[in-house]
Amino acid sequence: MIKFGLSMIAWATSLAIASVALAQAIAPLHVGGPAESAMRQLRPPSPSEQVREQSMQRSAPLPLPAAPSEQWVAERRVFSPELQREVVIPGHFEERVSAQQYVAPPLHVYDAQTGMSVALPGGPRPAPDSRQGP
Repeated sequence: MIKFGLSMIAWATSLAIASVALAQAIAPLHVGGPAESAMRQLRPPSPSEQVREQSMQRSAPLPLPAAPSEQWVAERRVFSPELQREVVIPGHFEERVSAQQYVAPPLHVYDAQTGMSVALPGGPRPAPDSRQGP
């Protein structure tokens, strides 16, 4: 009888240890609804669950890109009323002040026929698309 009692105690103990070990190895099932917050308090989310939750959240939209502050003006040939001849204006960048006004750097324009160079002072100018002269 004592052997039977000891074997029952040993069997009950091993069953209790096995069930505790099994309970620790198996993660609880996903529970939705109001019980979900209670489950989070009992067991914090794993790192992979945290990453999944963060990836499902919507991020704020990115701001629009700023308008370019400089514009490339290609080389062109124009008639200069001051010089009374056709001049070649080399390609250059102009800084944008507003949609209608740009600031051109000082340039060296040259005569299309003789190649003579003339300094053109920099300063505010209308937009390159609407410009008639240098």
